[in-house]
Amino acid sequence: MQPQQIEQLIADRGYRYAFPPEIEATYRGYRLHFRKRLARALLIPTLVCYNIFLIVDFLLLPQTFWISAALHVFVVSPIVALSLLGLHDGPHATLRSFCVALGPLAMIVQVMAVYALNGTPAAAHYQYLAIFVLIYMNLLFRLEYDEAVIASSFAATIYVGTLIATEASLPVLAIGIMAVGAACYMSLSGNRQMQRDARHGFLRRMQDKFRIEQAQTAAERDALTGLFNRRRLTRVFDDLAGRPSGVQTAALMIDVDHFKRFNDENGHLSGDLCLKRIATLLLTLVRSDEDLVVRFGGEEFLVLMTRTGHLDALRIAERIRGEVEALGILHADGETCVTVSIGVTAGTLGSDIEDDLIAGADAALYDAKQAGRNRVWPRPLAATRKALAKGLEGNEGEGVRNTVENLQPFGDEMADVAVV
Repeated sequence: MQPQQIEQLIADRGYRYAFPPEIEATYRGYRLHFRKRLARALLIPTLVCYNIFLIVDFLLLPQTFWISAALHVFVVSPIVALSLLGLHDGPHATLRSFCVALGPLAMIVQVMAVYALNGTPAAAHYQYLAIFVLIYMNLLFRLEYDEAVIASSFAATIYVGTLIATEASLPVLAIGIMAVGAACYMSLSGNRQMQRDARHGFLRRMQDKFRIEQAQTAAERDALTGLFNRRRLTRVFDDLAGRPSGVQTAALMIDVDHFKRFNDENGHLSGDLCLKRIATLLLTLVRSDEDLVVRFGGEEFLVLMTRTGHLDALRIAERIRGEVEALGILHADGETCVTVSIGVTAGTLGSDIEDDLIAGADAALYDAKQAGRNRVWPRPLAATRKALAKGLEGNEGEGVRNTVENLQPFGDEMADVAVV
């Protein structure tokens, strides 16, 4: 589901019809959640209102009052309750909707059954209760329009069929047919409009959701490099705080060496381009969707890696250092390449993991600069340095690529890293 799809549907008034399959599935899930809440809200009022109408039975048709009371209490009320519960536990969306319609349809059957048992003139007034139930079903139970049409057709068939079967007088039959027809038309029209309003409201809700997400993402992005900023870093650390402790987490603090001099000698536009190229490179070197690359400030970047030990972090840092140097971004002298210094630290998740990782990586970065820049600190283990040195032998253009290949024997030990 894309924001552009939502915008187009709103512009084209696509809420008048079914949505494309992916959006329709999301809408159905949203609608089901709403109808579950509606069912809980309607259950008690429906049962109370329905059974209060026993007063009408007592006043109009006293001879069948106890039969009607028994149908109310022991047959129809349990069906209404079970039908609304079926909305929660039904196996299929359409079956759930028809299950909900069983309650009102059972009320209509009960009304027409009691009408059929009576031959008194008062019974001609009693049967109009079925029309009220029909309207109630279509407007308050919020069946989907096509389902409401089927349920209404069934209810109208029961109503008219009972009038014909009981040989109702022509005026009663004519008025009944016109009344049920008008009730179907008006209640289904209202149902249809409510469905359109519901679909339109859903699209607006999704539109607002996407806009909020886009605004939040924009607030968490660095405008120059497109990387996430420290706002996202803070949120990720908050998420990590909720995870079980003991998970290995590493941080790489990356600083562009002599960047101020590069900016002064090459100009700020060249400095911006340099940062963009390094940011793009970092994105190509990260691999999993659990970890994060941020512009930490100025010419500093930070890579946060979960489920990554110290040794793996050192290997990844050395790869980044070599790849940046291989970019061949030159200082103003035309000979010196832009390089980076990287401080590495790792630890296990705990309450102070944010402060510990950032402080540790920052201290290691300071040591890397004091040791001469263009290096990873702490130094990689001897075996790692040997593999890197071997990879850097030979052709300069392929040196760093060979380095990456020489790291492959570590196999699954290498941590996956990627942008969140």
